[in-house]
Amino acid sequence: MTSGLKKSLLVFLLFFSCFSLAYGQQDPDKVKVIAAYDSVYKATPRERIAVHLDKTNYAPLDTVWFKAYLFDGTLKSAAKYSGLIYFEMIDAKGHIVKSICLPTGAGLTWGGFVLDNVNYSAGTYTFRAYTNWMRNFGDRYFFKKEIKIVDLATTTPEKTATVAQKNTNTPSTKTAVAQSNKSAAIDLQFLPEGGTWIADQTQVMGFKAINTNGMGFSIAGDIVDSKQQKVASFSAGEKGMGYFTMVPKAGETYTAIVKNPIGLKNIILPKVLTTGTSLQLINTFAADSITIKVQSNLVGQELLILGQSRDLLCFVVKMKANSSSKTLVLPKNIFPTGISQIIVTDIKHRPLNERSFFINHGDQLNIDANFSKKNYTRRDSVPMALKVTDVAGNPIVGSFSMAITDDSQVSKDSINNANILSYLLLNAELKGEIENPGSYFHQFNEQKHKELEALLLTQAWVSYSLAPQQKPQFNAEIDFSIRGSVKNLTNKPINMAQVSIVGRNRGKMLMLQTVANQKGEFVFDKFPALDSATLVVQALNAKGKSGTLGVTVNELANAPVSAPLKDAVVLNTVKPDTIIQNFIATKQQVYKREGISLKEVTVIGKKTVKGSKTLNKAGEADQVISEEELEQMGKKTLYDILFERVAGFNYKIPRRSESNEFFIKNNRVKFIIDGLDVDYFYEAMPVRDDHYKFIKDYLTRYNAEDVTGIEIMTSLYNTANYDAVFGSVTSSSSGDFLSYLEITTKSGSGPFLKKRANVYMYKPPTYGDLKVFYSPKYNSVTKTDQKPDLRSTIYWVPNLVTNEKGEAKTSFFTADRKGTYTVWIEGTDMQGNIGMKVTTLKIN
Repeated sequence: MTSGLKKSLLVFLLFFSCFSLAYGQQDPDKVKVIAAYDSVYKATPRERIAVHLDKTNYAPLDTVWFKAYLFDGTLKSAAKYSGLIYFEMIDAKGHIVKSICLPTGAGLTWGGFVLDNVNYSAGTYTFRAYTNWMRNFGDRYFFKKEIKIVDLATTTPEKTATVAQKNTNTPSTKTAVAQSNKSAAIDLQFLPEGGTWIADQTQVMGFKAINTNGMGFSIAGDIVDSKQQKVASFSAGEKGMGYFTMVPKAGETYTAIVKNPIGLKNIILPKVLTTGTSLQLINTFAADSITIKVQSNLVGQELLILGQSRDLLCFVVKMKANSSSKTLVLPKNIFPTGISQIIVTDIKHRPLNERSFFINHGDQLNIDANFSKKNYTRRDSVPMALKVTDVAGNPIVGSFSMAITDDSQVSKDSINNANILSYLLLNAELKGEIENPGSYFHQFNEQKHKELEALLLTQAWVSYSLAPQQKPQFNAEIDFSIRGSVKNLTNKPINMAQVSIVGRNRGKMLMLQTVANQKGEFVFDKFPALDSATLVVQALNAKGKSGTLGVTVNELANAPVSAPLKDAVVLNTVKPDTIIQNFIATKQQVYKREGISLKEVTVIGKKTVKGSKTLNKAGEADQVISEEELEQMGKKTLYDILFERVAGFNYKIPRRSESNEFFIKNNRVKFIIDGLDVDYFYEAMPVRDDHYKFIKDYLTRYNAEDVTGIEIMTSLYNTANYDAVFGSVTSSSSGDFLSYLEITTKSGSGPFLKKRANVYMYKPPTYGDLKVFYSPKYNSVTKTDQKPDLRSTIYWVPNLVTNEKGEAKTSFFTADRKGTYTVWIEGTDMQGNIGMKVTTLKIN
């Protein structure tokens, strides 16, 4: 245990003891709360994750470099339950384009996504990271970051600025877009402190104004009563958040009259209640304590006042029945840096009021990046010495990631951009997007403190429940494994079943064997790195026979994708700025010199299906669902895939018919499997929906892993050859126009799907793929090489480890372009100390 943690626990215990003496050492209600709280968080501990990316704008064929830090809920140590993190790239439609699974060591891991031209096109994507255990809490603790792949076909100005100088004081793109749209509709919300608005009690009212893009907006106005008498005023800057104090009166209705911007309709404030409890918290910037005031007019009800932070209970105090108010003055040092909560509950632990607040002890790590000189030349060697200490000046042993980027191609805002501090100390506790999250930690002062108060009054997410916890649905994963079971036809487990795995991985054969236990369960672990592997799991009984065995594998499905973040749409509508134009022009220059066709990297070319028996030329289909896409769909059935991926796919009753049929928009669909018309195997039956059910049976029996590709022919040009061969078969007798689906299976055996129960085909996620950043090393010969070096990410080092003196060294070479570089460093000792540092280098 670190000295800092011991000190924090000592302060907590002393404080808790003081309240125990004041209210009885064995108060049964407080003892129950403490026991219940401890039980909940032991059964369902939380995890926090932060990811450092080298940048957020990329070109086709680039690599997205990342480093992940996985903590337990207290941020005092690495996550104890999870050892695997899932990383995903999700397109604007919510499809998971790529997914990899990486093991952690001491909560740390790193890797990269190669933006190949098969799976990625220009557009906005969401980078997402999470553990399987986090899924028990929805996606609240997931890491999400919007990134963009630029379109290299974008026309750039003939003359592009050589270097676009950064201005960290310039509003972000999102803010600039908001400010340019003064007429945008605004959603104005008023939220009383603590969640209740009680008559005749002095209370704080928070407010937030956002436009249709979900961004804050400057606003000002007055609060008037039913007699149009002004009782308060409100105003907020560009983030649209603020608060004011007033005493609401019983029976009154209050209205917000907006003066700026003009034209916004009046808003009625929340209804004033005559009974209940209110919670007021005074968190003054310069004070070393906070004041909590609870008021109640509930008759005969005892209340509990709790404080929690980072999943730890900080204090419990009982408020006696019929007490009209209670005031607590608590030292700030019993709470860690970050968001804490005060909760008022009834005696049955049901929340009545909740209030979040932020305390900044200024205890982030001090990170110094020391360079041998101030200015460097092209292709120059740059040695760097890192020195890290805690707030007391003690050296820190930790792991740090560093991204060095060219400012003429990559825009980074050291003041406003999100960083490891904002991710771990803000994002997980707040709802919605946080505008300019990094700004709350840059040169923290009284103004930043007030801005955080407004943020927490309007966006705080309090998670408090002492209800008995259900068994978690998703297990924590320490390492990558394949688990399953072997049973017979009567569902009886098969003891000592012989289970084997055979497959190809990275061009090599993989063969593993194990034996099932008495429950018929088996497990394979300690896997090598897996990359697009296909594995066959086979089960035999103790005598080596297949018998009537059935084998199943416990597959992990990706977490569902929520709606894309609102600013993804905004970013796509913003005209590229000078830096992006420089980036595009530079990439165009590099690809042209290296002989890479822009068409190849900006447009996903004609897709073909290996082994297809299409009647048209390869790649001529109107739409192709490729093998690469199908591999991402696991065991989804063809039925689900077609509805999800083929626009207009549906079923309905056609004219002159009484049974449902499948359609693509208004065209009937004919299904061809490996060149064979499924309708040849159909025998008409005089039962409603019989043909529909016949086709649906095929579509639900096949799943994605059975199929190499699907070609969809809808245009007259592409259906002509199919009409000539298949158009006269049963399903076209109505005279409707036809569309065709050519389905190519991996077996190639046509519409004859036979699966052996003791064999299971499994496609594991890419696992353990630790990519290495390439950094050129110049010498006297290569320094004069005529091939231009126009890197946008100059250097990426994911695991810079400091020694017992808090020191680490590294070096890299500059590229060809003059200007400035941004050096962005983040890291931690995984024991509660977190920090980041941004500096610049000048290249002459």
